[in-house]
Amino acid sequence: DTAPEPDSSTGLLQVSLQGTPHQVTGTVQGSTPVLRGINGATFKQPAPLSGPLLIYRAKASDPSALATLTGLLSKAGAQLLSYHSSSTVAGEQWSVVGLSAPLPNLGELKPRVTEIFQLHL
Repeated sequence: DTAPEPDSSTGLLQVSLQGTPHQVTGTVQGSTPVLRGINGATFKQPAPLSGPLLIYRAKASDPSALATLTGLLSKAGAQLLSYHSSSTVAGEQWSVVGLSAPLPNLGELKPRVTEIFQLHL
């Protein structure tokens, strides 16, 4: 359980993605669920959880994941619709990327990140 923030109701969940447990916090803005934090890393601007999403964790000091992602988007003919990055925890940041379409192959991106998940909500 977590105390609700002023003017909102924040929920705390334990989820398992690809067998790995994660603690996430979020709320609903209007009718859209938004992500406020993952495993202690927080987002200054809550990340909307709708449509095709790519969620990954990478070293904060290494911009190669985002550069590789933009190349993959170009190859797939997809667009980056939104990008939210978290605070840094243990030298790493989470990124939540809203896409116009799911990416068919994450192979080039996987070596540049610690964890990666693609969802369509």
